[in-house]
Amino acid sequence: MHKISSLQAARGLAALAVIAFHSLFINAKYIPGATWLPDIFVFGQTGVDLFFVISGFVMVLASANKFGVRGEIFNFLKGRAIRIYPVYWVYFFAVLLVFMLKPGMVNSSQAGEVNLLHSFLLLPDANLPLVLVAWSLIHEVWFYLVFAFILLLPQRWVPLAFAAWLCSVALVSVLYSGPVSPYLRTVKHEFSIEFILGALAGIVYLKAISEPSKWRLPTGTVALFGICLIAYAVISGLIDGSDVIQSISLSRAFIVGGGYTLLLLALALQESKSQWAVPGFLKSLGDMSYSLYLSHILTLSVCGRIWTALGNAEGGIVASVLFWAISLPVVIIVGYLSYKLIERPLNKYLSRGLKVKRISQPVVN
Repeated sequence: MHKISSLQAARGLAALAVIAFHSLFINAKYIPGATWLPDIFVFGQTGVDLFFVISGFVMVLASANKFGVRGEIFNFLKGRAIRIYPVYWVYFFAVLLVFMLKPGMVNSSQAGEVNLLHSFLLLPDANLPLVLVAWSLIHEVWFYLVFAFILLLPQRWVPLAFAAWLCSVALVSVLYSGPVSPYLRTVKHEFSIEFILGALAGIVYLKAISEPSKWRLPTGTVALFGICLIAYAVISGLIDGSDVIQSISLSRAFIVGGGYTLLLLALALQESKSQWAVPGFLKSLGDMSYSLYLSHILTLSVCGRIWTALGNAEGGIVASVLFWAISLPVVIIVGYLSYKLIERPLNKYLSRGLKVKRISQPVVN
């Protein structure tokens, strides 16, 4: 599968959006008082939504002509395991070391309560995982498991399978909102809708580029509808920074997820027509987005503790500007080094060892 540069750029923007969202909490924790960070950074939370949409989109592209092919399910699952777990485990054990030495420094919001086995395997749990951002990876694992079974179906049944999955999640969301076990919470979570929307967009994209005479989509109109949906989400206050781990509203899943889906589809289609050049910086951010996602809170927390240890605890706008002028470049550098020195070498080595063709695909993050 060839890389679509606009999707790579979207991955980079999604990572930056998540960092912007988390910066609000880091700033409040280590730099009290006024801040220059705008309230719109709350919308950065939807970087996770964008990651899920991209994930569904690219999974379909990477698996084109592989549906219903014997043995593909095992290659797919091995490839996904290689993509997610090894790099994640590096951060898991790094945080575990801190947790064992100073438990109060990890998961302080839930009094250090964590299921280490579930965190290691990325299994659903009542508490957050040891590596806090890994909660979204638990959803990715679930998406991949369902996708693997869809791979068993003949190509003609794939759109119907995704549509049935989407309707099932939406129906359960409407009919039941009570307490459920962590596993059922993951199964019924509305984030699945965003992955499915991305997958359906991937199917449309493949049809559009393989049968352009039958699938003439006006990319400008598609993009405009996507922009309108995202603009509505911003203006209406649909995203308020509330907890998304238990559930999100159906309106968020369809409006934000749908908006990002239409924008990605329009960008991918336009790129297939014009071969436009995406800025190298954004493509590089996309390449290292997984490492950046895994490392950014840890890096910002270290920066915050160093900042406090140096006696800069008075807070205020000037202090906030100075802190972020130093910390944000550090976050990018650490993410880049993690990608170059850990993620990419691990993926290449393990993919070669297991004879699995590496798929360049976004993970959440």
